[in-house]
Amino acid sequence: MTTSEEAIGKMLTINLTSGDIQIQPLSMALARTYLGGRGYTSRLQYDLLPKNVDPLGPENILIFAPGALTGTPALSSSRIVVGGRSPLTGILGDANSGGFFGPTLRRAGYGLMLIYGKAAHPVYVLIDEDHVEIRDARHLWGKDVHETTDALQAEHGKAFQVAAIGPAGERLVRISAIMCDKEHGAARTGLGAVMGSKNLKAIAARSTRPVAMMDPARFNELAAELREIENNDARAQDFKRRGTLGTLMDHHTELGGTNTRNFQFGQFEGKHKIDMDALAATYQVGTIGCYRCSLKCDRLSKVTDGEFAGTTVGGPEYCTAVSFGSGVGVDNLAAILKGNDLANRYGMDTIDLGGLLAFSFELFQRGILTTADTGGLDLTWGNYHSVLELTRQIAFREGFGALLADGILPAAERIGKNAIRYAVQVKGMAPAPLDARVVQVYNFRYAVGPRGADHLRISAPGAYGLDSMPPREAAEKLRYWESVVAIPDLMGTCKFAYTYYTETVEKTLYRTLKILPQMYTAVTGFPMSDEGLLEAGSRVTNVERAHNARLGLTAEHDTLPPRFTEDPMPDGPAKGKVYTILESFKPVWYEVQGWNTKTGVPRRHKLEELGLKDIADDLENNGLDVS
Repeated sequence: MTTSEEAIGKMLTINLTSGDIQIQPLSMALARTYLGGRGYTSRLQYDLLPKNVDPLGPENILIFAPGALTGTPALSSSRIVVGGRSPLTGILGDANSGGFFGPTLRRAGYGLMLIYGKAAHPVYVLIDEDHVEIRDARHLWGKDVHETTDALQAEHGKAFQVAAIGPAGERLVRISAIMCDKEHGAARTGLGAVMGSKNLKAIAARSTRPVAMMDPARFNELAAELREIENNDARAQDFKRRGTLGTLMDHHTELGGTNTRNFQFGQFEGKHKIDMDALAATYQVGTIGCYRCSLKCDRLSKVTDGEFAGTTVGGPEYCTAVSFGSGVGVDNLAAILKGNDLANRYGMDTIDLGGLLAFSFELFQRGILTTADTGGLDLTWGNYHSVLELTRQIAFREGFGALLADGILPAAERIGKNAIRYAVQVKGMAPAPLDARVVQVYNFRYAVGPRGADHLRISAPGAYGLDSMPPREAAEKLRYWESVVAIPDLMGTCKFAYTYYTETVEKTLYRTLKILPQMYTAVTGFPMSDEGLLEAGSRVTNVERAHNARLGLTAEHDTLPPRFTEDPMPDGPAKGKVYTILESFKPVWYEVQGWNTKTGVPRRHKLEELGLKDIADDLENNGLDVS
């Protein structure tokens, strides 16, 4: 009979310096309190990483954490979170990926994998259920993500799922991604560079067994109910047809808030050439889905003619279409697909890459940069050849791209001439395409995200109505949804299927707060309620806030770039809007969180309420006021 210990999985620890590999029981206290996924990566970063750790030094630790339900028959149970000190921002770092690597690691029996140290030469890790070894990867070093994955599968078999870095990660480019199954990136915060700093080229995993469960019969009943709900949800089915490119680009354009030319505008005149309708009429040949996903939101696209003929890629997803499209004024859809493919092969986060590209193009527009600075690259809006060449240069740290490869803040500092004024970022990380000026309470999330300008820590159905609410009520609602949206990160399920694309708020909450707790109990045997899941979400939020506070972040770091706070939107439905609520909303937000209203540091009473007395004591020992 399955035990709870078997159901939560084991902990795999790999020391690349010594070559030591250990498979141990996973801490029951960690599993009961933090559940999985982002819960593990956030708490373990706090516990294991000293304040002064060098993100690219061997003392940084890579934490791979599937969720509690990853790899099970649950709907969209594909997610894995990778954590470690961010090379891009220097603060809390994590990235979330779908695909098949995370489910395979979880099915192999591992609820957590920690990677320490640095190998003496390039290596990869081979995981074949209970057999784990470190192998020489010198023959893989220099290959792109696709070539690496193909080589490992040719050697070990197609059943092995691969997480790999490309040339960008090898060169410690600070926007590097860890690419799972070629197309799915654990992309944000630059953790691909951490993998590269450890001389770790890839991890290949295989498993033929299912995730151990305490009550598989009950679990399968719940999984069947979820599938039935989704099949009868009109919004979910519409999302299945149109993906993020159709659903979000259309909606944000209507609001007047789609990033256009580095957020100078909110609508792109070439939208009709790069949107979902254009893709469906030209290059889309199918759809791609992650493990156990019926939505299959990723488009499969193939260019068959013109200068980019032969390009085949899973995409473009909305953020990527903006990064290579409206963000830099490009209306050539084939070029966008080529950019998407290059970013995947080189292994780079397309959101931060798009931020760097658009930043550079605006500096060129304003005369701060010239061809003398760019090595001859003409960074005129819409010049997709320069977009693609600069993408290559960043990945390989060549030419002008070498100046950008450490991220937008170091680039602005090196360029000078008030370049920082045009860097659209928070804490060193670029935001997603929705302009903060358009829906202000909702996009307050960019200011307070623990990773930087984050769109994934908070996302609330009905969020666009928060601007009309009294501030306290709006803050309470936003805080509630922050905890709701954290739940998929702990469970290892996709936010799209559980919290974003449902017909009604009631359906969202039924899936997340009624079905998921029962699924968790069916797998682990641990009792769980809706209140327990919400508390776990709040606990992780507070651990992350405490983590950054210990690193020296204060309320002053919860800010937004001048583009949003000083520049009125010039035209469109949001014409004249400037972000106005930043400083007035911060103390309200801190108060509803239980944080100091002036500093934003979590208060002792809040931390102790969440079972985090040890963190309250540690913050106090580090000289922070938690009273």
